[in-house]
Amino acid sequence: MEFEFNFGEQQLTPQQPQDKTLYASVDGIAQQLDQDELVFMDYKTGHNHVMTVQVLQALGLTQQFRPLHEHIARIANAIPELKNQQQAIQKVLQFLIDKQLIVRAEDWLSQLKQTDGSSTQAPYAGMVVRTCDRPEQLSRLLDSLSGYQKQHNSRHPVLVFDDSRKADNRSANEKLCQKAAVQVTYHGESWQQQFISMLHKEWPNQSEQIDWLLQKRSGFTGGRVWNLALLALAGKRFSFFDDDYLMEARVTDKANLNEINLSDEMPLSVQFGLNVRNIKQKSSPYDQDLLQEMVTACGQSFGQWLANHPDIKPSSLYGLRLMDLNRIAAHSSIKTTGNGTWGSPRAAGNYWLYLLNKEQREDFWQDRETYLDNIEASQLLHYADHYQVLSQANFAPSVIDNAEFLPFTMPTGTNEDYFFGGLTEACYPDNVSLQFPVMMGHIQTESRERSQQNHIARRPGINSFVADYVTSVAHQFFGQDAQQRFNSTRSAIVDLIHNPDQMLLNRLREYLSRTRAQLIHQLQNVLAEVDDPPIYWQADVKELIEANGAAVKSDEVPYLSGWPDDLDQSASVALLRKELQSIIDAMDVWPQLWDFCRAQ
Repeated sequence: MEFEFNFGEQQLTPQQPQDKTLYASVDGIAQQLDQDELVFMDYKTGHNHVMTVQVLQALGLTQQFRPLHEHIARIANAIPELKNQQQAIQKVLQFLIDKQLIVRAEDWLSQLKQTDGSSTQAPYAGMVVRTCDRPEQLSRLLDSLSGYQKQHNSRHPVLVFDDSRKADNRSANEKLCQKAAVQVTYHGESWQQQFISMLHKEWPNQSEQIDWLLQKRSGFTGGRVWNLALLALAGKRFSFFDDDYLMEARVTDKANLNEINLSDEMPLSVQFGLNVRNIKQKSSPYDQDLLQEMVTACGQSFGQWLANHPDIKPSSLYGLRLMDLNRIAAHSSIKTTGNGTWGSPRAAGNYWLYLLNKEQREDFWQDRETYLDNIEASQLLHYADHYQVLSQANFAPSVIDNAEFLPFTMPTGTNEDYFFGGLTEACYPDNVSLQFPVMMGHIQTESRERSQQNHIARRPGINSFVADYVTSVAHQFFGQDAQQRFNSTRSAIVDLIHNPDQMLLNRLREYLSRTRAQLIHQLQNVLAEVDDPPIYWQADVKELIEANGAAVKSDEVPYLSGWPDDLDQSASVALLRKELQSIIDAMDVWPQLWDFCRAQ
């Protein structure tokens, strides 16, 4: 047997200075051999190791990066037979280290910087701008980009994709593009219809699916112009902004530009302001060319980017699990990059405001007057404290590497960015999104009453439902080819459609219940840790808990956001199947469309 505890004689020795080197155990799977022995296979190497059940228990207790003395203490406290057997534990842990079943943080980090420098990036097409019936905001964005390019001596050709409903606004947008001080190509209704007709000609039997992906319809259709950009720029990289952005980079004094956090679960930070002037007073101009930095990073391997930025150091891995960090490797491609925002938030709701940490929470609720402004989340700084390496971008990416196949996004509805992120992660599980700790301006001129959601239960839409479902099943896909994984994703949605009616209804009910229960649990934890909170904040939190709790207990017909609220069970199931069927029909033709457009 390779590993077993041999207690022997325990001798008391003078305590040595504690080593702060961090260690964590590798991921693997165990199979029982007999009552006391088992075989553990290291997932990464495929090597088998025979050990006792106690040793496996100890290995399981070392999954998080911690100093060796903390691992020893935890094992001694958790396994009764090993109480006061610190020396025996240390000996076995050292054996596991020698066999590389427990690894040092420094050794793992050094592997991230290993790169042969041979990766090539696709051409950069320029900046895609989505606009819809807001000529004044498009004008403001183009003016800000002109000043930005002069400041940094840079050049970003602009490709405006117009989703405007009104002919007057489309005409105004086209004239703005013609007169702009920067290079602009206008993709209006005429261009869009010509492009769609070209695809109809190539696939006459799939015109319905093409129209579902790309044609105008009622409601929010920002996703359809995103799809047009993905096809028109297949094989290239492009930056991606809405018309309410300002190309003015700013940074807070709390952001650490020399640190990168490798956790996938770090929330963004927030600071509140009374108005745009106040927001800008809480930040300072970022002198470097943020846009070019994000463009340059997108399409590189993470190892290459890290090696090219020796001043940016990883933050401590303490408490992180190695099995979670292994989503990142030196060869991981940076598929998207993103930035924070100053001004208006990108989130549609405001649930997240009640989950802030202590310092941010006190800024949020400081007095009733400012609290009432803050719950609308109309003026704030929303940013990462340091660089972050995420599985998918927090919101719509700022730069997208479209060099190789990418999935479409939902053509209608909000949270289309979450849908795109979920499908992209399913296709490229080893790729990452690099979040920069710098903000761009994002100023929404129309008011949005986000606080109205405080009174109702959380109700995600179809885009979130599908994205969450895909994320939950993607670990079952083992292929490496992106299109093959895309087809596996499609098959998983087909399987969902063919669930019996009651099972599909139960899946929908379970999803809504889980979403609401998670929010309740988070809010209850926040309430438990707060001493003497303001009554107005406490009342809103309790109202949120009560609304979501009542929905969890209710036997109402489950339905998603954007659906009629008077559906019976049969109608709810039928509508879910219809929505999912449209998605899988589009998934059937999308790879052909993307490949065709890249070849043009």
